[in-house]
Amino acid sequence: MVQLLKNPQLLTHSQLLEETRQFLAALEVVQAELLELYAVKRVALTQADCKQLIQLSAQESEKAQRLQSLLSQRNRLLERARSSGVPADSISHLSGMIAGNEREALQARFERAQQTIVRLRHESWVHWIISHRCYNHYSEILELIAHCGQKAPTYSNRPGTTTTGGAILDASC
Repeated sequence: MVQLLKNPQLLTHSQLLEETRQFLAALEVVQAELLELYAVKRVALTQADCKQLIQLSAQESEKAQRLQSLLSQRNRLLERARSSGVPADSISHLSGMIAGNEREALQARFERAQQTIVRLRHESWVHWIISHRCYNHYSEILELIAHCGQKAPTYSNRPGTTTTGGAILDASC
């Protein structure tokens, strides 16, 4: 403890390191919760379970707010590091500068967090694709109903143009 008082920079680095650990732990928790939520959401999307999708939407909004809070915490942490004389442009870079013998363990956690981000982004794209295809099919069905199964008057009947069925009739969709 005497060494910490003689060298206030060590105290600052240990505080920054502890805040970095806390940030990383909170991020890992939110990411794990989002992965679970996205798995449930995918099932709800494929089963067109509207009630569950509404419930999941509220949970997803709460997790988005938590991520927003973590982003603010990250920015404050980086600002504190800069004001303490540790120029870091990312939390990973900061931990690499102040972690000492804990550097490898923290880097492994950052890499896992990056891999989880990739998985979350992929799952988010899957949700978008499912939603977009459902919307397209729904629009085509409405159009069929509105025109009694006939082609809409906006389709071209001009010579030289070919019109094929919509995506709802295409087996490749």
